[in-house]
Amino acid sequence: MAEGLNPAQKSAVTHQTGPLAIIAGPGSGKTRVMTHRIAQLVSSGVSPASILAITFTNKAADEMLRRTQALLGAAMSTVLPGSGFLGPSALDLDDETPVLRTFHSFCARLLRRYIHRLEPYTSRFSIYDSADQLQLIGEVLKSLQLDRTSFPPRATLSKVSHWKNQMTGPEQASENSATFRDRELARVYFRYQELLEERDAADFDDLLLLLVRLFREHPDVLESMRSRFQFVLVDEFQDTNRPQYLIAKLLADEHRNLCVTGDPDQSIYSWRGASADNFLRFKEDFPEHSIITLDQNYRSTPQILEVASRLAGTEFGERKLFTENDAGPEVRVQQVRDERKEAAWIADCIESWKADAVSASEIAVLYRVNALSRTFEEEFVRRRILYSVIGGMSFYERKEVKDILAYLRAARSTKDDVALLRIFNVPARGIGKVSIERFVDAARDARRTLGEHLRSDGALDALRGKARKGVEQLRDVLAKLTQTSANSLTEQVELAIQASGYLPHLEKSEPESWQERQRNLEELVSAASETEEILTSVYASAIVDDPDFEVTDALSLFLERIALITDAEMKSSEEEQVSLMTLHSAKGLEYNKVIIIGVEENLIPHSRHGEIEGIEEERRLLYVGVTRAREELIMTHTSWRRRFHEREPRLPSSFLTELEGTSIAFERAEGGGFSKGGWQQDPFSYNAENSHDEEDGIHPGAWIRHEILGKGVILSAQGHGASKRISVRFEQGGEKQLVVAYAPVTPISPPDEEWDSS
Repeated sequence: MAEGLNPAQKSAVTHQTGPLAIIAGPGSGKTRVMTHRIAQLVSSGVSPASILAITFTNKAADEMLRRTQALLGAAMSTVLPGSGFLGPSALDLDDETPVLRTFHSFCARLLRRYIHRLEPYTSRFSIYDSADQLQLIGEVLKSLQLDRTSFPPRATLSKVSHWKNQMTGPEQASENSATFRDRELARVYFRYQELLEERDAADFDDLLLLLVRLFREHPDVLESMRSRFQFVLVDEFQDTNRPQYLIAKLLADEHRNLCVTGDPDQSIYSWRGASADNFLRFKEDFPEHSIITLDQNYRSTPQILEVASRLAGTEFGERKLFTENDAGPEVRVQQVRDERKEAAWIADCIESWKADAVSASEIAVLYRVNALSRTFEEEFVRRRILYSVIGGMSFYERKEVKDILAYLRAARSTKDDVALLRIFNVPARGIGKVSIERFVDAARDARRTLGEHLRSDGALDALRGKARKGVEQLRDVLAKLTQTSANSLTEQVELAIQASGYLPHLEKSEPESWQERQRNLEELVSAASETEEILTSVYASAIVDDPDFEVTDALSLFLERIALITDAEMKSSEEEQVSLMTLHSAKGLEYNKVIIIGVEENLIPHSRHGEIEGIEEERRLLYVGVTRAREELIMTHTSWRRRFHEREPRLPSSFLTELEGTSIAFERAEGGGFSKGGWQQDPFSYNAENSHDEEDGIHPGAWIRHEILGKGVILSAQGHGASKRISVRFEQGGEKQLVVAYAPVTPISPPDEEWDSS
C-alpha cells in the first residue's frame, strides 16, 4: 500500500500504533495519505470495524471512500457490504466495516442508540436544523416578552451557539454575564434549552455536547466505543472545536491510537469556534506522540512555495515547502494607483491569459472582504469577461445593498411597488404581514400604487398600534429622501443609510457579519461617488461642446449602471468563468492563475484583528490564498482606495515586507520600476500629484479608453497630476475636454487599424 509514496508519506501510512500528528502542508497529498493509511491498516490485519475516520464534509468522506475502495480492490467488497462506508448500515455498531463519517453524523448515529440514557431524551429525538432553531428562538423571545428588534432571533441564536461551542451551560452563562443584555440572552439560552428537552430535540451543537456528556456520565458506553474503535483518525484537525477534540481524546485515551491530520497554518475559522490550539492540546495530552511533516508540494511552482514558506511557521517548528515541479513565472506584487486601476490592470492580465489559451475557469481573483468585488464586477461586465462569485453573491445582489437601493428607488418613484414592499418593515418597525396585506388591499381599493397610497391622506386608516406608527416612520424617511433629491448622489446614498436606521439594525441582527455588511454599504457610497465623477467628466465636456446634451440625473444613471452589472447574461453557467471569492471561501480549492487583491494594511491583516492572535490568523489566511495557485501568483495593492466619497492613502501589507529578499518582482503600474527583492523607491510615495506625463500614459498622442465615451486619442494636455486637462478626440462623440482627476480614462494600446484623428 506504500508504492508511489514519498518517504514522508510512506512513514505516515505505515506508522502502526501510538498517537501521530501528520502536519500536511497544502498540496502535499493529505487525502492520499489518509486513504492509504486506512488501507494499510486493513491489509496489515487490523479489523476494519476497529477503524474510525472522521472528516468535516460529506464530500470529503465520499472522496476518501472512493479512493480507499480503489486501493483495496476486490477485498473491499468483502469488507464493505452494501453501499459501503456511508450506506444505511455503515455505522451500525455490529457491522464489520470501517466507519467514515463527519463529526455530526457520527454523533447522531451513536446518540440514536444511546441517548435514552440521558433524561429526558428518547431514541426518537428530533434534530433541529437552522430554520427550526430560529423558529424556537422566536417562541422563546415571545414567551419572555423580549422585543425581536432588540434581540434579533438570528443574532440571539448565534450567541447561544457561541456559548455551546465554548461548552458553557445556561447557568454558567448567566453567572458570567456582566451586562443586562447578556443576562437577558442567558435567560433566552436557559429557556431555549428547556424547550429542546421538552420536545425531545437537539440542535447541531447539542449533537457534540450530548455525546461528550454521554461518554462522561456512562463510562460503559465510552468503554464499549473504545473497544470497538482501536484506531481513530481525524482529518482537518485544525478546524476542530473544543467538543470535537474532547470526543476524539475520550475515544483514544486508552489505546492511544489517535492520528490527527491537518495544517496549523491553515487554521482560519476561529470565528466559527475552531481552535488551532487543539494541536497544542494534542501534544500535551499525548506526550508520546510522533510527528510526521508532509512538506513536499505537488501543486505549485518553486516560486510560489518560496512565498508560502515565508508566511508559514507553527508551534510544530518552521516548515519549508518544496517541490519537484518545474519553475514557473516569478511571483509579482503589483502596486497600482487606486481600485479602478487595479480592476483594469487585472482585467488586462486576464484578457492576456485568455489570449494565450488559458481557460477562464482556471483563473481566480481572491479578496479579504466581499465589498472589494464591486470594481471588478463592473470592469468585467464592461470588458465582457464572464465571472462567477463563489461562496457568495455579486455585490449589487447582496441584501444590504439591495435594501438601501430600494429606499432610493421608492423615494424616487411612487410607482415602484417592488422596492417599497422590500423595505416596508426593514429595519423592523412592527409592521407585520397582516398589516402589510391590509395596506396593499386599501391601495388596490383606492386604485393607487403602493407609493401613491403611502403618500395619501388615507394611508393610515386601515392600520392600528405599532403598524400605524411604523408606516408613519417609513413615510417620514421616504419624504426626507425625496426632499433631498437635489443633493449629490453620494449624499443621497449616505442619507438613505442613516435615515433608515440600517446600520444599528445590522449590528443587532447580524452580529457575526455586520461589519462586513457595513463595509459593503461603505462601498455602495464609494460607487455613488465614482458615478458622480463620471458625470462630472461627461457633463463638463458636453456643456463645452454640445449645449443640447441631455443631462440625466445622477440617481437614474447610477441605477442604470447597476442594472447592467446585474445582467443575467454575465452569470451564464454554460461558459467558462473567472472565479471571484473571499480568501476564506478559497480554502480547499486550487487554480492555475491566482490574483490576490488588496494586500494592504487594514485589509490583510484586517483592521479588526489588531491583537497578536488575530494578526497571526490573518497571516494564515494569506498563506491559504497564496497556496491556491498552481502556476502563477499575483498580489496587488493600491496607493489610494476610496472609502465613502473620500480617497484614502493606503500602505502595503506588513506581510509583504517579510517577502523582501525573495525572487518576487515588486512592480508599479505607474512608473518607478521594480526589482527582484524589493521596491527601488518608496512604494508609498505615489499620488495623483507626482505622476509625470510619460509615466502615467496620459500625454499627447496616447490612446485612452473612457468608461462611457469609448476609445480616443489625446490631442493636447495642460498641467500635471490631478489638475491636468486633456483634449481627446473620440472614435464616436467627437472632441471632448476632460479633467484627469475626474475622468474615468485608462491608457490603452493604439488600435490595430490606423484611425484618422485629424
